[in-house]
Amino acid sequence: MTHTTIAWFDSLTESVAALGAAARETRFANQAARAALWAVEPGRLQPVHGLLSVPGKYMIRPHDVALAQLHDLCRAHQSGTAALYENMARAYAYGTATALLSVIKGEQPQFVELCRDEAGQYSTPFSLLPDFREALGHWVGIDRLDALRWEVDSRQHAADVADAFAQCEELADYESAALTEARALAAGLADSWCAYGEQTEAALHFLLTSGESQ
Repeated sequence: MTHTTIAWFDSLTESVAALGAAARETRFANQAARAALWAVEPGRLQPVHGLLSVPGKYMIRPHDVALAQLHDLCRAHQSGTAALYENMARAYAYGTATALLSVIKGEQPQFVELCRDEAGQYSTPFSLLPDFREALGHWVGIDRLDALRWEVDSRQHAADVADAFAQCEELADYESAALTEARALAAGLADSWCAYGEQTEAALHFLLTSGESQ
């Protein structure tokens, strides 16, 4: 390898690795936030019925009030970490796939390239993930990569269906059932993006170390 080749090889793999690490960190944070929310679910805890008097105003159950406040805080935190994880996992999937596609085309990208808005959200294409079966058909991990691509697509479709149903003020029984089914499938979308990104990263390493990218 020339010095230039080594430079882009190293910086690209480091860029992809950092993107994957960021996605996993947000996944861990989201798991922790979900556990914290579960821990303060009022229906799971034994109620403490003692009352507290606010002079001249009203009576409250301080245990119930504290649980409600904690639940609201944890729910807001979990919602925020879920959105962060979803955005980061999608960025990992599309960013790594774009880098892999560039290398397959004979290019030498030094870094993963992604657009980012003022709020810190990564913007990615709304197109389907690329099909690498023709270019990497001889790689042992291609079947797993392609299965994950279809999994991402099916979960994304379910998310789109759920969003469409959510815009309706009234739903028929069969539509409510379809909404429940779509939400259940869409719930795993971020995990599928993350898994796809990890498999695509493995494909990139294979392509770079096999010498086929030179």
